[in-house]
Order: sequence, then structure tokens, then C-alpha cells
Amino acid sequence: MTDPNKPRVEIIQRPNKLREKVGGSSDGKPGRIDPAALSRAATHVGRMAEAHQVQTRIDLTDLQEAFKQAVADPANRSVHIRRVFKISDGIMNLGKMFGYDLLSEFAHHLNSFIINLKEPTAAQMQVVALHIEAMNALVRDEMKGDGGPIGKALSESLAKARDKLGARKA
Repeated sequence: MTDPNKPRVEIIQRPNKLREKVGGSSDGKPGRIDPAALSRAATHVGRMAEAHQVQTRIDLTDLQEAFKQAVADPANRSVHIRRVFKISDGIMNLGKMFGYDLLSEFAHHLNSFIINLKEPTAAQMQVVALHIEAMNALVRDEMKGDGGPIGKALSESLAKARDKLGARKA
């Protein structure tokens, strides 16, 4: 009792090419990745992680310098704050990839805070400074993941500062 008005549907079973690419067979047997290839990949990721730590320290130094320029040059503060934003954005994007989740979170919150600042007050600049100091502490102490109880306390205190002195939305 099929309905003659109902469209006919055909299901196509395609072979699993991915399984074959990782060493499996077309008849469904599991694949096996070459242990030497896994070892090479792990070594490469380890080198990238070391390079990330070095680059993050450089980025944090640049971030501090851009912030100092923003404080010292109020006439061009918005230019320097944009540079702070750009550097912080780079830190945020790479932090999670290498296990610095809290560092990425702080960079994200810093950017969210400064994006709406048209003419930052001295107190708002202090909030920016607190975020930069916290980010430096995380990298200095190699605090990965969520930072545990210390990370939670830092995060809560920065949130209070942002809430108290956040930019006024027009």
C-alpha cells in the first residue's frame, strides 16, 4: 500500500574512505596510525608549545609597552588602546590552543572592556593595567587551564573591576 504521489527516495551507501586513509581496510577493519608518525607529531606539538610560551612573553612585553604609551600620551590614547586590543587579541586566540584557557579568558575580557571605551578615564586605564598584570602572572607562573582557586579569585576580582568601571554604552 504505497502512496503513488509520494516521492521515491533512494539511499546511497558510500564507502568510508577516511577509514582507509588512516590504515583501515575497506571491509571495515580498524585502522592503525604509524607510531613513528604519532611520535613525530607529538615532538612537533611540543616544540610549538615552547615557541608559544616564548611568543606569549614577547606579546605581553609589547602589550605592556602599548599600555604605557596609552598612559603617557593621552592625546593619542585611542591609537595606543587599539594596539593593546590587537596584541591582546593575538594572545587570546593562541592561548586556548596551548592550554592557557584563563589567559585567553582574561584577554577576551580585556578586549570586551576596552572596545567600548571612547575616552578612558584613569580608573578605566587601571582596570586595563590589572588585566595585563594578571595575564603576566599567569604566564610567569605557567598557570594552565582554569588556574584553580587562584585563577578563580583573579577572575572574580577582575570581573568586579570591569563591572564597576565598565564603559558606558551610548
